[in-house]
Amino acid sequence: MSYIGNIASVDTVTNTESPELFGIVVIGFLFVMVVLALIAAVTAIFGAFFVKKAAADLVKVSRNLEKTAESTKSIAETNSQMIAARDDKETAEVEDPEVAAVISAAVYTMLKDRPHRIVSIRPGGPGWAQEGRRQIFSSHRVR
Repeated sequence: MSYIGNIASVDTVTNTESPELFGIVVIGFLFVMVVLALIAAVTAIFGAFFVKKAAADLVKVSRNLEKTAESTKSIAETNSQMIAARDDKETAEVEDPEVAAVISAAVYTMLKDRPHRIVSIRPGGPGWAQEGRRQIFSSHRVR
């Protein structure tokens, strides 16, 4: 008997608070939607900031690449003329334009916008080959 009375009392409580409960659910739903919209807006603002920054960095990198290409091209042309002027065939084979371009790009990377000029590029000589042979011979033990 008391069990039936409890069910009846619960049933009457839910029936009387139903419009109020519906209002709380609607307000909660709207609150969640507003918070999600704010998070989306903040995320979009940060995304736009990073896209703008990436575009500015890309422009800066492309300008540096153009400067490097111009510098490398002029230095490579200069080195090619120097190589053509020389009569020594062995020296001309060592100083090809690709090596000159790589060396000039490395110099430009290190010095950036400071004025510079590569005067000459000479081969290192047989020092590395001699050092390699010395290491090979010294690695074997004579019995």
